[in-house]
Amino acid sequence: MNIIRKSITLLAAIAIPVLMFGQYKVEEASDRRIPGWVNSVERGYLIVSEKADDIETARNMVLQKLKAQIAQSVATKIVSETELQQSYTQSNGTYSIDKNLESSIATKTANLPFISSITLSKAEDSYWEKRYFKKDKSYEYFFAVKYPFSDTELARLIDEYQEHESKLNSRIAKLEAGLDMIESIEDIDRAIADARTLLTEFTEEDPRYAKVQSLSSTYRSLYKNITISYTQKKKGEISVTLELGGKTIVTGRKPVLKSNCATAITASYDGSIMIVRYNDEGCYDEDENYIEIRFNAGNNSITERMYFRSSVNISLTGIVSDEYGRPVPYAKLTLVPSGKTSVSGRNGVYTYNDIAAGDYNMQVMKRGYYTETLPVYVVDGNTITTDVTLREDGSLKAGPATGTAAAPMQEEPTPGDPAPAAAEPRKDPLNTVRAGLAAYFRFNGNTSNELDPYFIGVPVNSPTFTDDSKDGTQAVSLNSINESQLSFPKAIISFPMSSFSVTFWAKGISDGHIWSCTNGDNNMPSLVMKDGRLAIGMQLSGSVNSFTHPAIDQEWHFIAVTLSKEGHKYFAKLYLDGFLVDAISTYSPPSFNPTKFLLGGASKYMNAIGMTVDNLRIYNARELSDKEIRMIYESEL
Repeated sequence: MNIIRKSITLLAAIAIPVLMFGQYKVEEASDRRIPGWVNSVERGYLIVSEKADDIETARNMVLQKLKAQIAQSVATKIVSETELQQSYTQSNGTYSIDKNLESSIATKTANLPFISSITLSKAEDSYWEKRYFKKDKSYEYFFAVKYPFSDTELARLIDEYQEHESKLNSRIAKLEAGLDMIESIEDIDRAIADARTLLTEFTEEDPRYAKVQSLSSTYRSLYKNITISYTQKKKGEISVTLELGGKTIVTGRKPVLKSNCATAITASYDGSIMIVRYNDEGCYDEDENYIEIRFNAGNNSITERMYFRSSVNISLTGIVSDEYGRPVPYAKLTLVPSGKTSVSGRNGVYTYNDIAAGDYNMQVMKRGYYTETLPVYVVDGNTITTDVTLREDGSLKAGPATGTAAAPMQEEPTPGDPAPAAAEPRKDPLNTVRAGLAAYFRFNGNTSNELDPYFIGVPVNSPTFTDDSKDGTQAVSLNSINESQLSFPKAIISFPMSSFSVTFWAKGISDGHIWSCTNGDNNMPSLVMKDGRLAIGMQLSGSVNSFTHPAIDQEWHFIAVTLSKEGHKYFAKLYLDGFLVDAISTYSPPSFNPTKFLLGGASKYMNAIGMTVDNLRIYNARELSDKEIRMIYESEL
């Protein structure tokens, strides 16, 4: 009898896999008995189990669940640290920490190398069953693992997570710092690509997501602010520079070049300056000879129409740069004893045409730099190249346009030069063509209207005052990168807008929005520069009607625009340096009273402009005559 009982017990032990458990029976199993660790908790281990229709699916489900549990362990441990909770609360305001932050950290941790290296082969033990459900005659596989995961491994994974987060923060900091270190269009491309990959690292609840998005948008806006400067250095050759925020940048991209007369056009870099060479045999000086150059930048194209002369005798040329090789724009150069002057362009290039052969001293001056004097020898029929390096003198730079003027530089005469002649008496510009003058801004250290000192323009995005002015006092400089502008919060042009006139001096004008009348979303007129052409634009519709005029270089020029309304059209006239150059017609805006006058900045359809402006006049209900504009021009020379 005892032998029979022992045999039954042994048979029962062997037959565990086929016994019924509730609604199913175990037909197959990896072990004779279910291990004690299944469905239990053991220190230093993770016990994970899953059920599926086949064993492979069950195994994969266990692996994914195991990785998720480890990631959650890391998140729970990190969130439990009070210091991190407080930091996250401060950066997210009222954002809920415990649930949302844990979820965010667990999501990030799941992508770490440690997690991806987890495999079931590293499990200490595993167990599986094939179960049969008699009720619906179906099968199910149960799979469980015992995976070692100690406190030491948890700490190591937390370190890995924090190191990864630190690298992400460093990448963001590098993006921020990179905005001031752009040296090429490709630098912008790389920054945008890095921002794109960074965004995948954060959830939208993470404050860094919005920060990276903002940085990406800022970098994209840089494409639109790149400008092209050029100088014809000699026959058949033009020097070209790309500029961003007053700094020369380069690109490895070949530009698209086309001309209305030149052939065999090529482009190659000489340092940071691109040299465009061409054959001008089919070009005549009585025509407007040009080469159009276009660079692709992001989804934008940077285009400039470069005008040139086919018969040119450039005697002296070169680049004015600082100690670090950066171009110095708007430096004043004077040849002694001839007295002829030149001014370096935005790319630092200067030129002298038709200089008699002989020995000269060339004096180079720029506020903020020590004056340099160099000997030069001009040879008939040759182009002499003389580069100049200016050293900064550490004097105060022009500050924000807050109403306090910087002291103008006192330039010392060069020893041996004749004493400067006494200044000729000047006409009073304020009282020249006074009728209808609604506002006159000299920008001499302030933005006040000369006719009404209490009517002051509001600086937006830090325009600056500069001593490089037309009238020898100061002028206001607008930056396209900052989108700086002056907003005059008062209706200067009265209703109805039957006619008005605007005159001003400008230097270094890039493409963009120059000035506009505004009234909310109503279609008010504006003056813009588009593709190197001054044009009347409409604020709401974005339509642009361009004037035809000679190319405007980067020196000071007097610009006057008059508008008169007849029926449903405006008739606009453009004057350059005192002379009428073109007249156009464009549809007039609805009859709404303008509420503001804006100088610079961006408009609805035009990017912000870079330029220096002086002596802005606004005439209300007055279409100035040719003679009056000439009078204003001569009074402000």
